[in-house]
Amino acid sequence: MVRSLYTAAAGMMAQQVRVDTIANNLANVDTPGYRRDEAAFRSFPEMMLSRLDRPIPVPIGPLVTGTIIDEVRTSERQGPLKETRNSFDLALQGNAYFAVRTTGGDVRYTRQGSFILDGNGGLRTTTGHAVLGIAGGRLEEIYLPGGNLDVRSDGALTGAVNAQGEVVERIALVGKPLGQVWRKEGDSLYRGAAGQVQNFEVRQGYLEGSNVNPLSEMVAMMSAVRTYEASQRVIQATDSTLEKANEIGRI
Repeated sequence: MVRSLYTAAAGMMAQQVRVDTIANNLANVDTPGYRRDEAAFRSFPEMMLSRLDRPIPVPIGPLVTGTIIDEVRTSERQGPLKETRNSFDLALQGNAYFAVRTTGGDVRYTRQGSFILDGNGGLRTTTGHAVLGIAGGRLEEIYLPGGNLDVRSDGALTGAVNAQGEVVERIALVGKPLGQVWRKEGDSLYRGAAGQVQNFEVRQGYLEGSNVNPLSEMVAMMSAVRTYEASQRVIQATDSTLEKANEIGRI
């Protein structure tokens, strides 16, 4: 009977992670370039039950003792493109990410292509991270002396330089290797091992929207909450039964 408490409690913890994940998706439904997360479950190892009151144990069947969160996966599905006609808005199609340098000096990757110019003419994300380009094979911050951003569909830049005034040929893009797990760090940034970018297109004057479907997320939220409540009722029923058993024991 106590086993049912552990099984129900494990189910409640798993559903709580699922609810938190869905809530985060819904909170970012309007975040450009956001990619939804999904909690993946796995069960605890099964145990084979057998009757031991006979000379030879007789198998009864397997017993599953609950589920846990195996991992939280990020969907790679392309988000919808929205035309903004703002030259500082860039959208990516295909397996490609912008490379940026954070305020702490680390290189991270993002699909959020809404950029701005700072007071020094540097290209920045809306959260202040420096957008990177390629100059002589090196990663360099992008500066626009003329104040205009001109990007071709293959990522080539026109009129862009680095801090030393050297020409920056193209915007820095990376691909996510197949099977590679990247970690989200907030501000729409990812951290992980980067690969070569292939089969991509840069769309200037567009933004990629979030790939979250609000209706699907709300349905999943209701399902998770109901499953959580069902596990909660199992715990309450088990606790009540144990209390009655203790009363009988005292009598």
